[in-house]
Amino acid sequence: MRLREIWQRLHDFCAAQDWRGYDPYDGLNSLLARFLPGKGARQAWTQFHKRSPINFRALCGIKPRLNSTAVALFAMGSADDRLLDVLDSLRTPEGVGISVWLAIARLLRAAEYTNLICTALAVKAYRRFGRKCDTGFVEALVTERGGERWIRYIPQSDTQVHNINLMGAALLGRRDCVEFSVKRQRTDGSWWYGEAENQRWIDNFHTGYNLVALREYEQASGDASFADAAQRGFAYWDEVFWLADGCPRYYHNQTYPIDVHCCAQGILTYLAFGDVAKAEGVARWR
Repeated sequence: MRLREIWQRLHDFCAAQDWRGYDPYDGLNSLLARFLPGKGARQAWTQFHKRSPINFRALCGIKPRLNSTAVALFAMGSADDRLLDVLDSLRTPEGVGISVWLAIARLLRAAEYTNLICTALAVKAYRRFGRKCDTGFVEALVTERGGERWIRYIPQSDTQVHNINLMGAALLGRRDCVEFSVKRQRTDGSWWYGEAENQRWIDNFHTGYNLVALREYEQASGDASFADAAQRGFAYWDEVFWLADGCPRYYHNQTYPIDVHCCAQGILTYLAFGDVAKAEGVARWR
């Protein structure tokens, strides 16, 4: 089965579901979750639904919902501009930025959880159809400290997360922000997820985000200064995160959990680097 046919079957299935579905972290969409005492209990409830081999969501009143990231990704690969209307419905009340699925907001006890990744993917989808989109929310996340600039994940935190920084830098054409993450690339070509002490892990799909963002920055700006960093990162990712049959490894030193997010981003990453055969191999793996 070819990649285009696989894509079409997935597209048709999700369209039939009105683009709604479950998410690994949607446990707090249950009305039962409102009775959980404290953040620890909410986290345990979320992990239970994420890791359980049996899907208890329907029994707990958790309904399939729209996911702004998924809608943006489908819009980027679709000829149906009606998906942009769905994205418009997910904007914040102020009309600036795109909110993540409310499950995450509820975990943080926040009314909204507007963040860069949802907004950046939405902007890319709007641009795909030639629709202008305000990038002011992303620009407002650019942060400076010690003579360096990076782009934050959310307005409420200045955490230094590399996939977010690079995605925003590619979107805005910010060479200085790309430099921030490239300077912190490890000698083997990998990146930590982020620079905080509790962010020191290396995983498959976030590394893929980094690599695609570097390619998109180069293509949009014509600046090839970081081509070597992208190639070293791609060589590491390709060697470390994939088994011979196309099965993804989640961490650099651990295969499990198997996560379809790794497969989806793996296809996009291989395509960004021109390896259609391996993209198809990942798409066919089951």
